[in-house]
Amino acid sequence: MNEFFAAYPALAWSIVSVMLAIVVMATLWDKIRWWWHNTWYSFPFIGGIARLSRDGNMDSFNSGWSKAERTLCRDYKKFIRIQDEHDFNEKISYLTKAGDIGRRETPGWIWLLTVAMVFVEAMGFSYVLAGYTLPGASENLQQTGAYGIAFLISVILVAFTHFAGHELSKSNQIKNARREWVEDNRQHKLTTGTVPLAKPQLVDDDQPTYTQLANRVGTHPSYVILTATCVFVVIIAAFATYVRGQVLEKQLQQQVTGQISQADVPKDMNDGLNVLSKANKALPTADLQANRAADVKAINDEANLDRHGGWGTFIVLAFVFVFLQILGVIFGYRWGFAGKNSAEAFRSIGKGRYATYADVREHYLEIAGGAQSKLEILQQKMMELNAHVGIGGRHLSKTFLDFMQESREEEAKDRDNEHRHTEAKAARSAASIKAPAPAAPAVVEQAKTPIVQQVLEQLDRMQDKEEKKSYLGTLPETLNQEVRAALKARKEEDERKKKESDAELEELL
Repeated sequence: MNEFFAAYPALAWSIVSVMLAIVVMATLWDKIRWWWHNTWYSFPFIGGIARLSRDGNMDSFNSGWSKAERTLCRDYKKFIRIQDEHDFNEKISYLTKAGDIGRRETPGWIWLLTVAMVFVEAMGFSYVLAGYTLPGASENLQQTGAYGIAFLISVILVAFTHFAGHELSKSNQIKNARREWVEDNRQHKLTTGTVPLAKPQLVDDDQPTYTQLANRVGTHPSYVILTATCVFVVIIAAFATYVRGQVLEKQLQQQVTGQISQADVPKDMNDGLNVLSKANKALPTADLQANRAADVKAINDEANLDRHGGWGTFIVLAFVFVFLQILGVIFGYRWGFAGKNSAEAFRSIGKGRYATYADVREHYLEIAGGAQSKLEILQQKMMELNAHVGIGGRHLSKTFLDFMQESREEEAKDRDNEHRHTEAKAARSAASIKAPAPAAPAVVEQAKTPIVQQVLEQLDRMQDKEEKKSYLGTLPETLNQEVRAALKARKEEDERKKKESDAELEELL
């Protein structure tokens, strides 16, 4: 890395700048996207308004609208997520009952910090593993392999610590709920069944807070991932410290051996100017051994100092490594959600952008105001163009709020049709259920009555008589006869009530 920065500084810093720009854009993507959309629509000659103003065709399916107007409104509608107050409050209720209100997803800068930690860990591990990764390979290949293995270990550790923190947070919430349940003398059930986000959140309003939380989070705490993470971190820390120590011992051994070998060589063997006098100046053997012992002791003392300093450093690095993993657990504990559908609920209300529905309305009016200003500019240009070359003399007066109102009505109608078809399918499924054997007439009647009632309700929702006949034709023969008898009885009852009403009216008149 240092060689790359030294050899290609311009390219290296360009890559760094691009990566930082990508991070900033990802963080502020919604604002950048809105700014660019408005800028592009206002761009002269080739922008959205300039291009759409040249299309004077009216929309044949929507009276009073031109195609250009509806295109502009549809483009701005992408920035508005149509959500009524009931749906918004349902998401807030789910987060509140799951104990996740006020929590958020892991911020981007935390992930950036985590990536930096992974990089530092990979660098530290690579130097430890470099000599043992690919025995017999070149130094560059060993270093590359060490980088890869160290990066994999670091990523696994980051994933383990993040999920361990999330598991710890969720288990603590369940633990608190169970403690409140015990303190309440277990008067209520701990859970009445899972309540997903798609289900009305008022179904357990009559239950205690701990039951509401258990319905959305769970009932049993778990520490499996946390335990596995602790074991994994301890093993990696011990292994890294051991390998570092072995590398240090190897280096010290080589250093001591080399220095002792140099101490055994007489100094004047390297002196080419006084070769003849070396025999006259030879020291006694005892003095030479004493000098050699002193040199060896000094070399060993120096090696021991390096050994103690190295092992102390490795122990500190092991503590730093463990602390970084604890920090990863804290990140997972601090951010994230315990509820099974809390993440979906959080995203549905704007990822924490809206605290109340008033904030939703404020954002909606902000987008609507920008869209209305662009729509008025488009209408003005289209009317100017029509005044010069057109013959219709149209006056465009539709607003963006009109478009949104029509969109809501269309979506409401589509939802009603979908709901009606869903109910019809459910009624047909219920009708296809075979009745039990007639062991007891009362039981048979009790089992069939709800099915007949569902079929009658489905018939009442149908408007076309042919559709009703077709639907009756799909029913089993026995159920068909029962429904016909029920329709006949209901008709006779209606006629009887009508006759009584007419007789009463005759008497009054």
